Amino acid sequence: MKKIIFYLMILGLTFTGCNPLDDIYEDIDAIESPIVGDVNYELTDEDYDDLDKSFGNFDSEDEAKTLIPGLLADKFPVWGLGSSALITFKIYSPKREEKSIIRYTVSSDDYAALGHTFGNFDRESELYEFLEYKYPDPADRVLVSLTYDYYDGSTNEYNNGFLYINGAWEFILGFTDDEYSEMGEGFPNFSNEDEAIAKIPVFLKDKFKYETTEAGDIVATMYKLFVTDVDDIDGDGRTDDRTTYSYVKYFIFDGSAWSEYSDVLSTTIQFGHDGTTWVPDNTIKYTFTGDDVAFISNAFITTYPGPADNVGFFGSFDRRPSSSNYWTDDMLLEAFNALLDNKNPGAEEGQKYVLTYVIYNGSTTNETKSVIKTDGVWVYQ
Repeated sequence: MKKIIFYLMILGLTFTGCNPLDDIYEDIDAIESPIVGDVNYELTDEDYDDLDKSFGNFDSEDEAKTLIPGLLADKFPVWGLGSSALITFKIYSPKREEKSIIRYTVSSDDYAALGHTFGNFDRESELYEFLEYKYPDPADRVLVSLTYDYYDGSTNEYNNGFLYINGAWEFILGFTDDEYSEMGEGFPNFSNEDEAIAKIPVFLKDKFKYETTEAGDIVATMYKLFVTDVDDIDGDGRTDDRTTYSYVKYFIFDGSAWSEYSDVLSTTIQFGHDGTTWVPDNTIKYTFTGDDVAFISNAFITTYPGPADNVGFFGSFDRRPSSSNYWTDDMLLEAFNALLDNKNPGAEEGQKYVLTYVIYNGSTTNETKSVIKTDGVWVYQ
């Protein structure tokens, strides 16, 4: 209807002798072809101030999803349908640093009472069985600094923390006497907090070097600190002039190194423009590589020998309906399913992709298709 109105305006203006046609055609083109942009952007202190978030972070991810669209509309006012913005922002996510309330060493009687005739545990589940036996009704956020023997090829003594929170025990990584020695300590404890904060990240990088860790992973550690001249630190009514005490400290991984967790998480979410406004969007824009084309060619060489061989040789999908090597939309969708299931087998329901690939339709050019995972398969949007 808008086009009809515009065309009527054009006719009327023609009769009156005015010549604003260029402006009108530009308006029509703008309606049909919105400006599309893509950006990776990290919110600045000024952005948080503009959103009345004076502490430089959001209270939750939901709050960020509510406030960021308005910010994007102000920053990119001419962008429209199909635009995307990968936004990095901070969320306040505090983790309380506990100090141990209970320090306990599992006794031979404890092992015997639970049927552990060899005087040690040898399964992780047995640790939690012991905690439930020993502390059947713990208060919330009780931290137990537990020393116990564990058999894992040989019997070793461990000291780890167990924090009771939200109705369950949470494991807190402690350090053995040998590990304190590895960190340069003459005794199984640190002398001060600064020393612990400096040394533990180095230890964690070595400890988890063979495990899969990702940026944003957080680990809770419990370390021993030699404390002097502290008044009643454990709440027993007595002054503890010289003692070793256990503390919990959280550390976060940035993709290459560990550092002290500062109660603020960095999170990245993609937003897309739906033609009216910005909305949180999980769309992944992906351009095929040579390896992707080779994978499709090999996967379909039996099913579609001509098209598969052709795309493998030329690197472009033949999109000429008259060609014997023609890739129909249905065939392409089969190829997309095979490729995406191979590249992202754990993709969740509703995940979207915008796929760009090379085609031949008389000349070599790019083509783009949008798919979404629905009922476990990829379908066109």
